[in-house]
Parts: sequence; structure tokens; C-alpha cells
Amino acid sequence: MKHARRTACLLPFVLIAACGPQPAKPAAPAPAAEAASNGMAVVTGTAPSGSIVALIPAAGESPLPDGPAVMDQYSKTFVPSVLYVRVGQPVEFRNSEDMGHNVNVTRRGTGAEVFGVATEPQQKYVHTFDRAGQYDVACDIHPGMQALVVAAASSFVTIADEQGAFSIPNVPAGAYKVALTFEGRTVERPLEVKGPRTDVKM
Repeated sequence: MKHARRTACLLPFVLIAACGPQPAKPAAPAPAAEAASNGMAVVTGTAPSGSIVALIPAAGESPLPDGPAVMDQYSKTFVPSVLYVRVGQPVEFRNSEDMGHNVNVTRRGTGAEVFGVATEPQQKYVHTFDRAGQYDVACDIHPGMQALVVAAASSFVTIADEQGAFSIPNVPAGAYKVALTFEGRTVERPLEVKGPRTDVKM
């Protein structure tokens, strides 16, 4: 009887403990922590606004992608409006609609003409950019049609924003060269990428 009474007295305490605050679940890993766990890093920094920032592996860049990069024309629009390509990679400029267009490409900064061709309906023109840089694309038949091709020597590439900030995610740790292309000139410097974040100033 005494044992039963003791159990009854303890029961409310057991229920209160079970219903009390539970241990907090571990927080989801922050992006930097996640990058560290998978061996990748985010490379951030500052450079002249509008410059191209590319990371070239010291061991050599991977082979060019299979097949060409594509910039299409439809609904009186270049698609995509910004196309990143590797130097030496063919680029197809397609016309996928039923009206004629043209493709006029100039080098940004200098205005030097790269090429100008007509693209008839369902036709294409192929060009390979052999220099890193930004290239303005326009159709002078339809003035609202404008786009940008960014050619770089690496798959790890971005453009510094108006404040000069840039960020390149998912970069494997290791030795690289930072290639900065601005106003037609390219400068390089070595960089050791370490996770989860590597900062660089150019």
C-alpha cells in the first residue's frame, strides 16, 4: 500500500517533466559551415566596378564544355540577357522566330566592333571569343534588343557590382590565379583558396 502511494505521488512529477521544455534542435548549418563540410569555399572581395573576376586553377582549367553556348532571339529579345562563356568556346547566336534580326557585337569599354551579321528566321551564326572581356550584343532592327556576353578563361567567374563587391560560390579549395579584366586589360595574381570563405582585394 505504501509502495502504491509513493508511485502515485511520483506520477505528477513524471508527467510534468515529460511535458516541459524539450531540448532545442541543433540549428541548420550556416552556408559557410556547409561550404567547409563539403570542401568548397566562397571567394569574396572588391575590385573595380564592372570588372570581370575569374579564378583560374593553378593546375590548369578543366576542358571546355561539350557543345556551344547559346544566345537565342525570340519575342524580340536576346535570351539569356547575360551569357557567360569560356574563351575558346563556340557561341551560337540563333534566331528562333519568324522575323529577321541581326547580331551586332562590340567590345565593351572600347566600342570596337567584333562582328555584325544578319540572322534570318530559324538560322544561326557561330562565333568563338578568343579574348576575355565583356561584349555588348544588339539588334539594330529592333533597338530594344540588347544583351551581354562575358567571356572568361575560367568557369569560376563573376562581375563586380556597382560598389565593386563580388562573390564566387562553390570553389574547391586549392591554388588559383585571380584574373581581373577591366577596360580591356587583364592582371593576374596568385591566390590560395581555403574554406569556408576566402577574401581578396584587387
